[in-house]
Amino acid sequence: MVSIRLVGLAVLSVTGVLATASPLESDRPDECPPCFNCMLPAFSCKQFATCNEFNGRCECPDGFGGDDCSEPVCGGLSDGPNRPIRQGDECQCKDGWGGINCNMCQENDACDAFMPGGEAGTCYKGGILVNKNHQMCDVTNRKIVDILKGKKPQVTFSCNRTEAECNFQFWVDQRESFFCGLHDCEFETDFLSDKNVTRYSCPKIDCACVPGRMLCGEKGSIDISDFLTETIRGPGYFECDSKDDNCKFSEPSMNDLIKNVFGDSYITLTCDASECLHYTELPGYHEPVKRVNRAFVLSTSAIALAILILGGLGVNYLIHASQEKKVNRIALPSDDDRTKLMMSHKPTSLQFENVSYVDNGRQILSSAFGTVESGQVMAILGGSGAGKTTLLDILARKKKRGQATGDIYVNGKQYSSKQYKRVIGFVDQEDYLMPTLTVYETIVTSALLRLPKTMSDDAKRLRALETMNELGILDIKDQIIGDESNRGISGGEKRRVAIACELVTSPSILFLDEPTSGLDAYNAHNVIESLVNLARNFDRTVVVTIHQPRSNIFSLFDKVILLAQGKVVYSGAQIRAAEHFSELGYTCPPSYNLADYLIDLTMKSSDSSGESTEGTSLLEHAQEDEEDLHNPLARAGTDIDVTREWRHYASHRDEDRRMLRQRNTGGDSNGARASSRSNGATAKVEELVEMFNGSTAFAEVKDEIQRATTNAAAATSSSDDDDEGQELRGYETVGLVRQFTILSNRTFKNLYRNPMLLLTHYVIAIILGIFCGVLYFNISNDISGFQNRLGLFFFLLALFGFSTLTTLNLFAQERIVFVRERANGYYRPIAYYCAKVMFDIIPLRVFPPIILGMIIYPLAGLSTDNNAFWKFLLILTLFNLTAASICLVIGIVIQDSGVANLVGSLVMLFSLLFAGLFLNPDSMPPGTKWFEYASIFHYAYEALAVNEVRYLTLTERKFGLSIEVPGATILSTFGFDVGALWADVWGLVIFFLVFITWGYVAMHYVLIERR
Repeated sequence: MVSIRLVGLAVLSVTGVLATASPLESDRPDECPPCFNCMLPAFSCKQFATCNEFNGRCECPDGFGGDDCSEPVCGGLSDGPNRPIRQGDECQCKDGWGGINCNMCQENDACDAFMPGGEAGTCYKGGILVNKNHQMCDVTNRKIVDILKGKKPQVTFSCNRTEAECNFQFWVDQRESFFCGLHDCEFETDFLSDKNVTRYSCPKIDCACVPGRMLCGEKGSIDISDFLTETIRGPGYFECDSKDDNCKFSEPSMNDLIKNVFGDSYITLTCDASECLHYTELPGYHEPVKRVNRAFVLSTSAIALAILILGGLGVNYLIHASQEKKVNRIALPSDDDRTKLMMSHKPTSLQFENVSYVDNGRQILSSAFGTVESGQVMAILGGSGAGKTTLLDILARKKKRGQATGDIYVNGKQYSSKQYKRVIGFVDQEDYLMPTLTVYETIVTSALLRLPKTMSDDAKRLRALETMNELGILDIKDQIIGDESNRGISGGEKRRVAIACELVTSPSILFLDEPTSGLDAYNAHNVIESLVNLARNFDRTVVVTIHQPRSNIFSLFDKVILLAQGKVVYSGAQIRAAEHFSELGYTCPPSYNLADYLIDLTMKSSDSSGESTEGTSLLEHAQEDEEDLHNPLARAGTDIDVTREWRHYASHRDEDRRMLRQRNTGGDSNGARASSRSNGATAKVEELVEMFNGSTAFAEVKDEIQRATTNAAAATSSSDDDDEGQELRGYETVGLVRQFTILSNRTFKNLYRNPMLLLTHYVIAIILGIFCGVLYFNISNDISGFQNRLGLFFFLLALFGFSTLTTLNLFAQERIVFVRERANGYYRPIAYYCAKVMFDIIPLRVFPPIILGMIIYPLAGLSTDNNAFWKFLLILTLFNLTAASICLVIGIVIQDSGVANLVGSLVMLFSLLFAGLFLNPDSMPPGTKWFEYASIFHYAYEALAVNEVRYLTLTERKFGLSIEVPGATILSTFGFDVGALWADVWGLVIFFLVFITWGYVAMHYVLIERR
């Protein structure tokens, strides 16, 4: 920089030499003055302005222009360096400006141009120097005014606090006479009770005349040029009284001149001052200190505490209200109530024929047939894979994945699935029960939902107790069902509870898949005996599948169907089964369980190979091994320990099968022979089937079916078309509202008996509310405070958005329960869905954001204007509900919980990306804008930001000023729509309603039992 300056000086010096010596210069006409260059000795800058050494131009102070800064300029300070030179005797100033050289602001609007960011300026006229002020003064010394004979003496005075410089101009009739520069100034203000006194003290002063002007050589006036130049050295003082605007300017030498010539001690003035400021710079202005509203903190804390207390009391009340009546508090129903199970009941016999089932091209069941009368129990027997469960599912009209065909009759007549399912009950092989309910509550729920609505609740509860007593589970009625994490009743007890849930309704036809599975011998007998009593005492029809029944259980059955490889080996009366097989040459050995023998017979047929080629019959194998393998523990006519008998024969039966397999397959490793064994097994089953088809038992069953259908057809033709006597009417159960009430009671119990999830949501809301309240305590109203606000809102949305993923697991636990209960006609899906939403989603998704918001909002010092607090709670709660509804749909549609969690997380992250923090909407590529409208985070984030910042004024220190930036301006910069608050709220409402509706639609059409 120094070298550049030296070069510049050298150039200017050379230029000066050339200017004096060049022939061209000597040839310049006299009327053409030389070009102005303040670096040349012939030229100087007036007003003690600085000469720019690089271009030779004067850098004029405010209000002066021209080459040498001797000319006043007009317009206004806001015009900057391009102000026009005054033409004539006076300036025509712009609106809002005044003074000899238009330096004096008169209106606030005139100062707007000096404010950055479009802020409003203030024209301060208090006289106290802040940054750089200008003063316009009238000289009031009487003698000076008189001597000038009507020409008005005035003074302009400007000071710059940063540079500690002032300049002074003396004017006569708006023509400058002399000027002074004051250096190293100090500025003081005395704040008195009734006025302010400002003092400017400048140790160094330089003054100079404007040649040819009044007091400086003008014709007819004195010339004080030498005096000003050589005598005036300072110090100079300028003092003003704000009360009456009286000022004075003094300097020792000048004071002597004034005193000697005009008789006054100093120059007296009446001044007006002006300075353009931001209002935060005004003297005496103190930026408001943002404080926490303690009253607001206390009130919201009290409300939150009241909500917790009232919520606790409400939960306690609901818990007590939801408890089922104790046994000793149940009012005994009338005899009419006790007989309502028989009302609208018509004895129902079941007939079926040609029942087949194909799945993926595989024949699972072939032409099954049978019949069972009202008051009878039919057992479907067979080894594993024989098709027992498949046949039972088809008879119960369960939805199957494959293709089922055949004819099913009730009392010889076919009915629609809707009519048919009114009168049946179905107990699945697996037990799917609510783990948090007690045994009594589980069975009573089934009774309340499915028994006739004309029965009183007390009668239904008594019916539940009677059923529990019949199944031997009355003593465990108050124990919870339990699951893997919370131990409850045993597996066998769960089996009996599942049976009780169906048995309590006393259906016309009851189907049970392996009802004795998981039970010991004694309880297995009790269960079957209860089913027999139901059938005979209440004229019901019962169909069960059973595996390895004990002899005393087998003897209870009225009808038996024996299956092998999906084909009917026997169908008919149980008491005639032994006789039938004896006629075929298969006699059950003495003291051998007939059911075991028949199952072994079909299994050996399936497992054996080569018997025909070896000339050895199946019966011979059984008789050979009988003496060694099945020596009975007791003979006929003696007391038999049935449990020991069961265990003995079961173990030896397995041993028998192993020996037969080893005998028939020993040494055979040839694949072709293995294939022949399979073909031989199939052929043996076909032989048994053909032998049955040619038996009298087969003909009797077919005759029963034919007779039933013929009688039904005759009865239908002889009755009126409107006669409903032939219809399966069943009984009418409780309505939708009552279903909702019962299911809500159950859902609420499930919620409060699994308290960890509920408590975790509430405790986290309280802890994080306090933590964030401390972390974001009393957020400031500046740019960093704006950042903190956006960060807080983003954190809250992320917290609640991802916490709603617990909804996925919440529903996954009850998915199979709902599917099975729906298939069994417990309730309408809408009742379950509404109860689930009411007592699962709302307690977990409404109250936590309200509690957290009430804690964090006042501590963070967020806006309390325009009901912003209540809008904040509304937005946060709506967002939480919407996110939960999305997760609910995902949990319903996707069965695998791991995949559901992954999809839910990805959906939340995708929505989070377009919230407005990571990606400015205005910078998004064309065609991707719609992603923003698919993001629930965008709606909530924009609504929270607009609600908080829209009417907020943010203060930022820039350019030495406390700049106030409207919050709406920053929001617009971030791409937020400041007018979209309620549009965003409605967007969340629409999303919530859409996904809640989709959730029900998905539940209605996706969660359907398919077996």
